[in-house]
Amino acid sequence: MRKISLLLMVLCLHVVAVHAQQVFTIDGYVDENIADSCYNIYLGDEYFNIQGDEPVATVPIVNKRFTYSVPLDKITAGRIRCIFPNGELCSASIELFFVPGETIKLTVRNGYYNWDYPDSYSRKVRRGLHAAREATGWQSPHLPKLKGKVWKDVAHVSHESLDVKDVIFAKDETVLRFTSDSPLYNMIVKKGTFLKDEHGNKYGLKRMVYGEPLDENNGPEGKTYGVYCAFEPLPKDVKRFDVFAPDSYGGESVIISNVQKAEKQKKRKPNFQMNIQITEGIDDTGYIVELYNKHEGFTKRQVADISATGKTCSFETYIDKPYLADVTATFPDGSVCSHCVRLPFVPNETVEVKVMNGRFNLDGSKFYKEWANADDFAENSRPYRTVQETEELLKNYLRQHATEEGCVHYFVQERLLKKQALREIVPQEVWEGRMKDVFQFLMSTWRESRD
Repeated sequence: MRKISLLLMVLCLHVVAVHAQQVFTIDGYVDENIADSCYNIYLGDEYFNIQGDEPVATVPIVNKRFTYSVPLDKITAGRIRCIFPNGELCSASIELFFVPGETIKLTVRNGYYNWDYPDSYSRKVRRGLHAAREATGWQSPHLPKLKGKVWKDVAHVSHESLDVKDVIFAKDETVLRFTSDSPLYNMIVKKGTFLKDEHGNKYGLKRMVYGEPLDENNGPEGKTYGVYCAFEPLPKDVKRFDVFAPDSYGGESVIISNVQKAEKQKKRKPNFQMNIQITEGIDDTGYIVELYNKHEGFTKRQVADISATGKTCSFETYIDKPYLADVTATFPDGSVCSHCVRLPFVPNETVEVKVMNGRFNLDGSKFYKEWANADDFAENSRPYRTVQETEELLKNYLRQHATEEGCVHYFVQERLLKKQALREIVPQEVWEGRMKDVFQFLMSTWRESRD
């Protein structure tokens, strides 16, 4: 079947797994016109908070290069701060996630830095952030204690990398707790950010309650637990509001819309199930699952990190519509696979997944049987045939199965035919059916030379 390194999932553990120590390394480079003489290294506590002025190490710069390594048993926060030739400590610093078993390349420039990291680093960071939030219930002793009515876990639509978790209606101000599910992106609250209620009234940003100053990037602690920003007080009877920020064109644009009190979640019976069989010789010990955002398809959040029991694991949940999911294997040493597989999760369906070395098989209920049949046909259509012959076979197969959602999804996701051919063969009611949002997302990420 698909020749992609596999992975899969099941639902959330509220435990942070601790593994044997592994070394984290920074390979550092300093720009030729930079006069830095050495760097102080600081480490954070279990909540990614870095306090105190005592570094854990001072690393010299030799021939415009520096290296720092530290054994770690779990992800933590780290700060890098330069010392000038006169012994003065720089006021600015670089804060990063320090990740066991990973090496990053860091180049220090004049007033900024560039860095390069493997995909496994980013996956471990997202996993560590999710695990810390789950283990602590999103709480840290360093966070401010604020009084007032609270909207917790608010409903909202994020248009950038910022989210709103909580809204606190204090006596003389309204405080938003901003978070991010993109821990390797910048997390900046801009000067000039404001709120606008459903009547068009604006409420300006007063101050940062907790987090880095305005227009500055927040570090691992802020990205994990959030930052708090105080605005002019919203009316007590406000029903919803939007968050606006200055844009790069000199104007202002909405970055988070339709912020409102979350409806009480009804307990719903699971309507989606995944059963996973791990074949002999495969070392997968668990799976991470990230769902693509229901509103903005290009962002995703981790929803699961579970250990397998023996060679099987199962997952069931309620989903309100089809979602794309990236599913990634984890290994005995706590590392995360460098590849993932993208699968559709479809309501009222069950998928059976068989994990093998470098590939996987899907089967299950109607949707996934259609997917599996299309996969089999596509694999069998290639040997001993020209590209043109294979393409004609695929077109004929799709014509015969054009109303099958699982088949169409497979053709779209695997890009087996040109977009124009897909649009001509598949009926409009399928494009506009329950898989509509998923199809639109997949097509929007697909660039053809002639389309």
